[in-house]
Amino acid sequence: MRKLHGCRLFVALVKWGAVDYLQRREVNKKRFTMFKQLKKITNALRVPSVEDRELSYLNGSLDRIDLEYRQRQIDRGLFRNSF
Repeated sequence: MRKLHGCRLFVALVKWGAVDYLQRREVNKKRFTMFKQLKKITNALRVPSVEDRELSYLNGSLDRIDLEYRQRQIDRGLFRNSF
């Protein structure tokens, strides 16, 4: 094996490091893809909380007056009262 000096040694180390980095990146990419799918499934099965339902109700308002009306309904306990 030839002995590498100076710039050649630096280039060789950079290439090896780059290859190692890219290999680790591929492994992490596969791992995150797996967790993304798992996260999508758990979010699909999750029941929305009271706060989520209130927020989606408020986001459905058409104008300022409708928003204020919906805020008053929420303050009165529209989503908080259990049957």
